[in-house]
Amino acid sequence: MYQFIHKGLLVNSENPLLFDELFKQYSRPLFYYAAKFVDDEVAKDIVQDIFVKLWTNQTIVVNQSINALIFTMVRNSCLQYLEKQKVRSRHAESVKQLLQERELQYYMDEKSSLIEQELEDKLNDVIRQLPERCRQIFVMSRFENKKNREIAEELDISVKAVEKQISKALSTIRTEMKDYLPLLLFLSSHFFKN
Repeated sequence: MYQFIHKGLLVNSENPLLFDELFKQYSRPLFYYAAKFVDDEVAKDIVQDIFVKLWTNQTIVVNQSINALIFTMVRNSCLQYLEKQKVRSRHAESVKQLLQERELQYYMDEKSSLIEQELEDKLNDVIRQLPERCRQIFVMSRFENKKNREIAEELDISVKAVEKQISKALSTIRTEMKDYLPLLLFLSSHFFKN
């Protein structure tokens, strides 16, 4: 059986009316006290929890001030709540940072974003629209990594003709993709070596 003295009267589980009086007298001041530290909903919960503890804990014996006891209990509960929130906040922040890093990594991976796919599709369309000989030379240069001299020998044309066709292809690509160029340069700088 728990017991504490209130206004000179013994309050215990056999005397619920006095416990009711305690709740009516202290619940509002305790709420305002708790609301200084936490939001209103949490403050209400903390005050209710304190009274539930007082009612259910059979070992509390207070012979001095119930006022000091319950305000201390509220303060300690607020501090515990805030500490848990701090831990949750740190955890949430680290999870958020991890997700941001993973998202960044995702977009840095080859062909991983819709933007990159759109750029690649647009570039392929532009390359397909190049004149046959120009497209062939550009593909050999940029996708097959052949040197200008190798292309010239293979196609039996001059190195100057190869250079002219590559310049023509690059000029067409720059014109057709002018709206995409900054992104394209960032993502595919190897297309625009000169």
